[in-house]
Amino acid sequence: MGRRRVLLIAMAALVLAAAAALLLLPWGGGAPPQRVACQDLHQGCAMRLDGRELTVGVSGELRALQAFELWVRAAGARRVEARFDMVEMNMGFNLYTLRPDAEGVFRARVTLPVCVSGRRDWLMTLEVDGRRVEVPFSTEL
Repeated sequence: MGRRRVLLIAMAALVLAAAAALLLLPWGGGAPPQRVACQDLHQGCAMRLDGRELTVGVSGELRALQAFELWVRAAGARRVEARFDMVEMNMGFNLYTLRPDAEGVFRARVTLPVCVSGRRDWLMTLEVDGRRVEVPFSTEL
């Protein structure tokens, strides 16, 4: 093999190893997230995250493969992200970055993947400026 080909193969292996390491690292790092119960995401749920008032809610039906809107009110927040997994089951890469609207409410259109086992127990992890909170919820049939 030529020297150039060996170098290209080594570089490709390095890129693949770095990508695999990023996927295996826990999202957000740092302190473990706090878990908050929310009776009805359609009504919105208020909570405190490191002294900051935070309200999260959804608009639309909570069904797999059907888009709905996720919204978060977090005064003074700079960055809000959300990811969705099944309880104790990673559902792959589905990270959403919420963007603030004119009133400062962070919003994103979200679509949940289908769970082939038919489970409906989800865990939404919100990251607000590096701090995480988990909100368990169930989808509709």
